[in-house]
Amino acid sequence: MGAILDQWIAEAARRAAPRASYLVMPVCELSPRRLRVLGPRGEVEFRGAIGEFLGASEYVAAFIATAGPHVENLATELMHCGEALPAMVASAVGAERAEAAEAVVIEQLRAAAAPRSMATTLSYSPGYCGMAIAEQRTLFSLFGGDDVGVTLTESCLMQPLKSVSGLIGIGRADRVAAYGSPCDRCAMHNCNMRR
Repeated sequence: MGAILDQWIAEAARRAAPRASYLVMPVCELSPRRLRVLGPRGEVEFRGAIGEFLGASEYVAAFIATAGPHVENLATELMHCGEALPAMVASAVGAERAEAAEAVVIEQLRAAAAPRSMATTLSYSPGYCGMAIAEQRTLFSLFGGDDVGVTLTESCLMQPLKSVSGLIGIGRADRVAAYGSPCDRCAMHNCNMRR
């Protein structure tokens, strides 16, 4: 069984094409429930529990990352053929590859911030922890096109499904460290998103 799983993991990884795009913008205004940034085409506003996540930020990076469509297509094909376990493996590899593309963005932001005594916050994504999924439209509007092959459906789901998007704050390292994790202040102690 292990050899078969390894085979499907390798095939899914081979089909994945992780990509990401991000842009860094100065913060114009940040309050507990609102964020305004200066985007490429003017000011843009996000709503949600923004201050809880990005409260120490002077800049915000918006990002979109994906595993690409081919690994998702593999999972769909396998499921249609009645191969549920390999389909789940391919799907899991796709999710991991999308998150790995996000991790590359985070590392690039950290590397650029550190020489200036700045640090990054945790990422904050539409649909999580008090930010409506509809904020995806605002986030995607910043990119002005199909930068990494990810589009939004009418219901704000990303296509390909194995994609992630969000905001990452950048601020003075001492302020980011002092602010800590919003999870430390959250009453949902059993939340599976807790970091």
